[in-house]
Amino acid sequence: MLIDSSVIVKFFSEEPGWQDAQRYLYSPISIELSMIELASALLKKVRRKEFDESKVAYILARYPGVFRFIEQKRHIAKAFDIANKNSATVYDSLFIAAALQGGHELVTSDGNQAKIARKLGVKTIEC
Repeated sequence: MLIDSSVIVKFFSEEPGWQDAQRYLYSPISIELSMIELASALLKKVRRKEFDESKVAYILARYPGVFRFIEQKRHIAKAFDIANKNSATVYDSLFIAAALQGGHELVTSDGNQAKIARKLGVKTIEC
């Protein structure tokens, strides 16, 4: 299963439903972009005083060792095509392209991304 940033952020920042996301994080696979999106989401939470900075430092230090990352640059052209044809972002489409081309299920909390992925034949789990 390929885990989208929306699920990763939900889990690590303990947003509502984070316990449901936990079941998909055993031997997790994602793309490198998820690290950047996680850090950005956590930075927003720290700036709003919703999350502790020391906890973020711990998460970001540990995160790369927990996930196996698929090389995302191989999927950028397909991601652009998906984004262009479906009025989506390249960021979301990159996860869809990696799942599609790698034969992975996509796990996401983003309803629009899930809809596009399913339309393209990617087995998708929403959590």
